[in-house]
Amino acid sequence: MSSLVSGLLNAGILAYSARQGQTAEIAAYSVMTAALTWVANLVMGGSSLLYVSGNDEERRAAHSQRILVAVPAMATATLLIAAFYADQGYGAAALISAGGVMILNSLADLRFGDLARQMRFIAASAAITSTRLLSMVLLVTGVPLTTALLVGAAAYLLSTEILACRGPGAPLPMWRGLSPRAAGRAFRLSRPLFAYTLGEAFTGRASTIALSLVASPQVVGCYGALANIYQALVAVTFSGLRVPMALRTRRRHNLGPTVAISRESEVIAVIGATVIAVGVIATAPWLTTSLLSLPIPESALWLQLLALALPFNTMNRAYTLNRIGDGNYAAATRLALSIGLLLGGALLIQAATLGPTGAAAATTVAEMLVAVILVLAAVSRRYRRRGSHRLTSIVSDQERHRAPPVDLIGR
Repeated sequence: MSSLVSGLLNAGILAYSARQGQTAEIAAYSVMTAALTWVANLVMGGSSLLYVSGNDEERRAAHSQRILVAVPAMATATLLIAAFYADQGYGAAALISAGGVMILNSLADLRFGDLARQMRFIAASAAITSTRLLSMVLLVTGVPLTTALLVGAAAYLLSTEILACRGPGAPLPMWRGLSPRAAGRAFRLSRPLFAYTLGEAFTGRASTIALSLVASPQVVGCYGALANIYQALVAVTFSGLRVPMALRTRRRHNLGPTVAISRESEVIAVIGATVIAVGVIATAPWLTTSLLSLPIPESALWLQLLALALPFNTMNRAYTLNRIGDGNYAAATRLALSIGLLLGGALLIQAATLGPTGAAAATTVAEMLVAVILVLAAVSRRYRRRGSHRLTSIVSDQERHRAPPVDLIGR
């Protein structure tokens, strides 16, 4: 419920901003987060997931890399990206504030990983929810969107630092235990997850970046509002899927008592995503006109296409996070790259005529095709196992009938 409230607050923040006419702020936030996500993943690869699912050595390396390498690189990239997009009509202050949000959230992600390892999901969700609420309050009082999000990100980092560093077995404060040598090792240790992280980043941000190169800031702002609402809804289901991943990670590393892993979290997440998608699709015209007050009539179709992708996105993430929890990084990487390649191909086909409708449709088609392939593969494996089991039973019955009778009297 905390994750759901957090996702609704994220969507509410963007909806209120759009209704207040802050499309320029939304556009700046969208393009900066989309571009800086690429930089962050190129610099730190899969260190975020390595920090959650790795052993102590891997976690120390990821921690040092984040502080000593990733943060300075992201700060430099923020200035360069802001200079590039400021020449295209975007607000420089909003771009820099959006970059600050990304940097602070990147640091807080380490502490969220600590709370996940400790199975303290309610504490982590409460920290997210309270800071989102703070941003919403600031926004209502007249603070610009990116500034409100920057203050909320700082509060989120502070709260997760306090929560994660309390209790027995708590990690050291973020500024302690840093090592340049460990930071260098992180590039090697996170290599199995590097391609996976790039595939995830491409899937989540490629359509916004491609659109920003061919459309006006107003169009990007309208599309960015809807895309960020979609990402907020994805984050809700993603939070639920972290639970089985953490259970699998703890079992793999023998952390604490063994807990049975069921499919309840995945089933609930997929059902919840389907219900949300149906609700958004049905109310999209009202959401985009009456609630968001977006000036482009076609925005309802954009939102419907993005909402249609939500259940398939949830199914795909359930598979990848379970594989990561089991330590099977190659399987997770193959799926992430498959989605990225399909999305990239769909965007490339539309290169000459790309618009928001095509960008949203490309995301939906990529997620849908991969999810359908996963389901078909799972059904095929199940039937093969049934056939193998049935064949084994038949063979054993035949061998039993062919066996010579036992002379019990003679024995």
